[in-house]
Amino acid sequence: MNLGVIGAGLAGMSCARHLQSDLCKVTMFDGKRLSPGGVELTIRQSMTICDIWHEEGWRLASLESGTLGEVFDALVLALPAAQASALLAPLLPATAMQVASMEPSADHCIWLPAVQVGVCGGWLRGDHEGDAWLSGRALAARMLRQRTAAQNSVEAVRPKVRGAPSTR
Repeated sequence: MNLGVIGAGLAGMSCARHLQSDLCKVTMFDGKRLSPGGVELTIRQSMTICDIWHEEGWRLASLESGTLGEVFDALVLALPAAQASALLAPLLPATAMQVASMEPSADHCIWLPAVQVGVCGGWLRGDHEGDAWLSGRALAARMLRQRTAAQNSVEAVRPKVRGAPSTR
């Protein structure tokens, strides 16, 4: 899975770190912050994402570079509510309105499996130190659960191949 994470603050970094693996390639985008990065994480700094759309996968455009060439299977918006809402509004207006007016939630994140878009940030958890990190971690856990469930359902319907008959 190729994942784009918009926002390289604590929530975005937490989500990316928990999802990064051999099966999940993560690319992070941040317009302002200089992020420490880490092993195997790609962070594109000075990239202010101004538009997202779905065309054979999720595509992004930045103020600095215009349309970006990479296509993503899923997106994470690790942004303040107003910025996340503005990016979602053209595509998912009901979700954008929910994000704009949302108080901290019991789930600590939003995951829309049908469209493969997630939202995380400290504002979804509360006002305490570490809430952003925990929100990113909660979103990563939901995404991994959904991925595992999808893989298990494929395994359940895959025909079983029987071995060669015994020679006894």
